[in-house]
Amino acid sequence: MIEGPRFQVEFTDDGQATRQYPAKERIENDDAHHSVVLGSWCCFEPSNVLSRLGRDDFQITLLRILESITEEPSVILEGPSTFKFHRSVEQWLKDLKSVSNTHFLPLYPIFIEDEDLIPMYAQKLLVMLIEFNYIRILDILDSKTVSQCFEFLLGDLSSANVKLCLALASAPEMETKILSQLRVVRKIGNLLEFVKAKDMEDFLEPTLDLCKAFLVRGMARKGFVNSKEPALLSDNPSMNVAVDPQQCIKDISDFGSNIGVFLELSGSHEVQTADLASECVILLLEVAPREATTGLLTNLPKVSGVLELSCQVLSGLLLQCMLHALGYACWQYLSKAMILSISIPDITRIEAVVSDLKNSSIPGVASAASIVVLELQRLPCCI
Repeated sequence: MIEGPRFQVEFTDDGQATRQYPAKERIENDDAHHSVVLGSWCCFEPSNVLSRLGRDDFQITLLRILESITEEPSVILEGPSTFKFHRSVEQWLKDLKSVSNTHFLPLYPIFIEDEDLIPMYAQKLLVMLIEFNYIRILDILDSKTVSQCFEFLLGDLSSANVKLCLALASAPEMETKILSQLRVVRKIGNLLEFVKAKDMEDFLEPTLDLCKAFLVRGMARKGFVNSKEPALLSDNPSMNVAVDPQQCIKDISDFGSNIGVFLELSGSHEVQTADLASECVILLLEVAPREATTGLLTNLPKVSGVLELSCQVLSGLLLQCMLHALGYACWQYLSKAMILSISIPDITRIEAVVSDLKNSSIPGVASAASIVVLELQRLPCCI
């Protein structure tokens, strides 16, 4: 017998459902269903039941049962006597992995296109099974499943969906061309803007991580190693390495329209958020220099604000990131003969801030500031 939040179901030995009737007690809290009897799940063929019963509450309950096992494994590990079928922990885990890969995974594409609550539970369950290593990222890297995951993220913002898309984008086995075919960079950038505008702090870091994962993919350079230390002002910057067109994310430059929010988040009081956002600024200048330069030089007041804040909190890494980004943007503007409307008062203000940094004792800051001041002094002649 399996007891669900809405009813109870009994099974024969061959796994056939024999009876359905209202549960005696409704579960008031969704988390409370962790304590229901889960043992029977691994003792019948889920695909038989799912295919015969179709779209109804029972289908949702089966998904919630398997979700319960993965979400709270201590139910099994700490109380095996609770279950009707007394098996070893190793056998439980083996059965769960078998159910996940043999029955749930093949049905996932159907679940995600179903109605009502089924897609939500299927998506949440998939993330849990991946987190507990019952399903590998490698098993869901086909273009259709990846596309469905990102479509689900953009239609239903949740931490589970962000984590799944981040895992997909970060997976070494993921082909960059699949991510490129999705054409979702603009939507991810808009998602970041939305999360910041709504002060959804819990989603800021995961969404920034997702942006960073796409930007790193956009590097498309052999031997590229992502480093927190900026190198845009070095003699041998990584952009001198040839780009492989077949490995590029074709719409990566769409992040250029979001550089304003990257700069704002670089000034965040949350260190991790600020570090991630500033890394995204550096990466964006490398993968889409023209678009990033346009965005950065038209947001000089935000750059000034981040530099001033970094001076107050003595954040050496953040100062270096902003200085390298600013210096490289100035160089890009001049070398590519770009035409932009840049406010002279904004240049004057930021030049004063950078000039003060020439006397900084923080390693790497003074030398970078000296270079950036020279680049800034060249700008007025070209405006």
